[in-house]
This record gives sequence, C-alpha cells and structure tokens, in this order.
Amino acid sequence: MKRRRKFSLGSRAQKKSPSLSYLVLVSLWLGANVASEGLEEFSFFLEPAFAVTQWLVLWLGLRNLGWWVIASTNGWLTAFILIHLFGVGDWIAAIVPRGELDVVGVPLSIQAFWVSVLVRLLEWAVIGVFQWLVLRRHIEQASKWIQASALGGAVKGGVELVGSTLVGDVPGALVGSLGYGAVTGVALVWLLSNRPKRRKSRVRATLRTMWEHGSRN
Repeated sequence: MKRRRKFSLGSRAQKKSPSLSYLVLVSLWLGANVASEGLEEFSFFLEPAFAVTQWLVLWLGLRNLGWWVIASTNGWLTAFILIHLFGVGDWIAAIVPRGELDVVGVPLSIQAFWVSVLVRLLEWAVIGVFQWLVLRRHIEQASKWIQASALGGAVKGGVELVGSTLVGDVPGALVGSLGYGAVTGVALVWLLSNRPKRRKSRVRATLRTMWEHGSRN
C-alpha cells in the first residue's frame, strides 16, 4: 500500500525549480533564529542557542560544520566580554546623540536606539568573524559573511528596540531576530549560489532528499 504524501509539492518541483531549495533554506534559517531568540528569553544561559539552531539548518547543505556551534558560542562570549566587561557598550552610549523621537505617538530615545544598533552590530560582527573561520573552508568569498552578520546585527538592534518600545520586549526581540535572519539568510543563499557547481549540486541534492523523506512520512 502506498503511503500518502503530506506535502503537495514533490521532488519534481524541486528539480524544476532549484531556487525553491534556497527558499526552503531561508525559511528554515528564519525559523531557526526566531526559535533560538524565543529560547533565549527564558534564561541567560540559553543565549548561545542560536549556534545550535543555525547549525541544524546549515547541516542540510554543509555537512562538515562540526565546529560551527563552538565557534559561534566563542564569538558570542568574546562579544559579551567586550561589550559588558570591558565597557565597550558604555563607550558607545557616551558618543551617540541624545534626544527623543516620536514613533506613532510613542516617544523613543534616540540614544537607546543607536546604542542598540551599534552594540548589536559589534556583537554580530565578532560572532561573524568566528563563524567565518568555519565557513571559509567550505564557501568561496566567505569573508562577506562577516559584513552580512554585522549588518544583520545592526538591523536586529534597531528593529528590536523599536519593536520593544511599541509592542513589548519579547515580541520586539522576536521581530528583531527576523530582521537578522532576513539579512543573513539572503547572504547565505548568495554565498551558496556562488559555490562551485559540484558543491551547489550537493546542497540541492541534500535539500531534495530531505523534502522526499518528509513526503514519504
């Protein structure tokens, strides 16, 4: 007896539309970053959860990324020490402009906004450097990941602060993680799409296998 398919889109569609594989990858990447952000809200000790959820997604196309979790965690720890223990966060707060900005009738501290943007930019730039040490073995032009990670962090910081002001801390943090995920997700697709053909076909084959396995179940 044939098993019923759970998904309406099968492997033929995957073969006809390689871009669909990347769409799935970005969707999973967004979900992974939002999920990790949600976990981080429960405890400070779950802050490095993003390293694990990101690795689970990257494993679909880049199997030999065993050091990703360790590198990402070390990057986060290094950034935390720089920002909080060495006082870089305080230095940033001292140089950014002050004042208030009206956002749909809600006052928003300009200083708090720029501190959030710049602190997150620094945090994810440092994390990006550590992640680059792993990616450079698998992806050409991997150094661009550092720029994408920093930009994603800046977007996360800005969106997070505005969202927290308007709708609350937790929803703001989740929306901020979407901002980071969108920027880095696009960068990830670009980096993977510019890999040698042999490597690209391996990524697509892995995603297609995952899709077929899900369809059979």
